[in-house]
Amino acid sequence: MIKSLINKLILKNDLDEIEAKEAFDEIFSGLADEITTTSFVTALKIKNQTMDEMIAAIISAREAVNKISLDGDINNFFESVVLSKEDGYFDVRLAVDLICAANSLCSLRYTFNNCFDKNKSFELLKLMGVKFNNQNNILRNIERLNFGYFELSPEEKYYKYTNAISRTLEFSNIFNILDKMLNPYCAKNQIIGLVDKDKVDLFANIALRLNNVNTIVLCGDNSFPYVAIEGETYVAEAWKNKIFTYVLTPELLGFKEYSLKDLICPDYETNASDMVLLLQNKLQGAKRDCVILNAALALYISKKANSIMDGLELAKKTLNDGIAFDKFIQIKNTYNE
Repeated sequence: MIKSLINKLILKNDLDEIEAKEAFDEIFSGLADEITTTSFVTALKIKNQTMDEMIAAIISAREAVNKISLDGDINNFFESVVLSKEDGYFDVRLAVDLICAANSLCSLRYTFNNCFDKNKSFELLKLMGVKFNNQNNILRNIERLNFGYFELSPEEKYYKYTNAISRTLEFSNIFNILDKMLNPYCAKNQIIGLVDKDKVDLFANIALRLNNVNTIVLCGDNSFPYVAIEGETYVAEAWKNKIFTYVLTPELLGFKEYSLKDLICPDYETNASDMVLLLQNKLQGAKRDCVILNAALALYISKKANSIMDGLELAKKTLNDGIAFDKFIQIKNTYNE
């Protein structure tokens, strides 16, 4: 099936959602060899993939990852590739997850257990003393902690049949989109950070098509995939079958503007030590402000705060009162049992 579809793509003809789904099902089931998969993905890129093709890929990828069944709502905040794995910036995503967990918001995040891809947030947690040895109790830990960081086997279908290809392709491709939209846990609330402002509206519309409950897609100036502390952040909020767009600035939210350079951490060790200082309410300046700005959106989109301004106050309180640090200690002790 997939080989005939490659010919269709070469002729610049779009695939309908059913055709695209069948093709990606072949890829994730291992029925398509590496050369065929690479040809298909390349032809799709050259033609310029449609929304139907992207949605089919996302649905197929979600089906190819083992699910975790939980009773409560799941949230994925800042489901994005953060610039790059070695971007040198403070890990805002991990800090937001910890603040959200401290406010009873369950966020799941996973990495593949292999020697090639090192997930920044996982590496920082290890430096902060969190051990990921006890994976058998992951469900119990998530329910106790509202914090689900866990490792998956490289034998997962989604990873097994795409990793080598996605690592060798030198252009942005459909697998990069899947990384942002995979979310196989039926998250109720999601924030997607992008490095391309022109794609914000596209991803918001994809979220609507996938029936996400509440989704924020954003991109800051300088291709920053978070609420930016320098310049503007363009936001598209998908809610109740509608999309609302707006622009945020630090000044608008009552914060000082900093340079992105103020978020730089030269190495993982500095990043980890700054994270601990932040949680202990001993870190001031750009890194703290950036975390509060972004945590505010997570608290707002998940209805823990009635507005972004209320979210700002709740995020500040979570740090000021040591609630986030207490949650981190609980996470550390539980994972290390």
